[in-house]
Amino acid sequence: MKFIVFAVATLASFVTASPEASGETTKCKPATYRCQSSHKGWEVCNTSGQWVFAGACPARTVCKFNEANGSPYCLPRGFKAVKDGEDEM
Repeated sequence: MKFIVFAVATLASFVTASPEASGETTKCKPATYRCQSSHKGWEVCNTSGQWVFAGACPARTVCKFNEANGSPYCLPRGFKAVKDGEDEM
């Protein structure tokens, strides 16, 4: 009987420590990037499928994500990128 209680308690600790229990139900694709929601830095997806801190943007810059190449960039606040086919002036 003690073994069953121990086994149930052990399994319960694994369930409560899982990403699903913390509200993070979807895993990311390893080696992909994203900007933090605060736009003060960026994150990378580790081999376990979890987002982890990867870097901070310098002062007076914000993180902007380039969908075309899947990379985050720290750019000056208010920076407006020119899209292909648009005139720069």
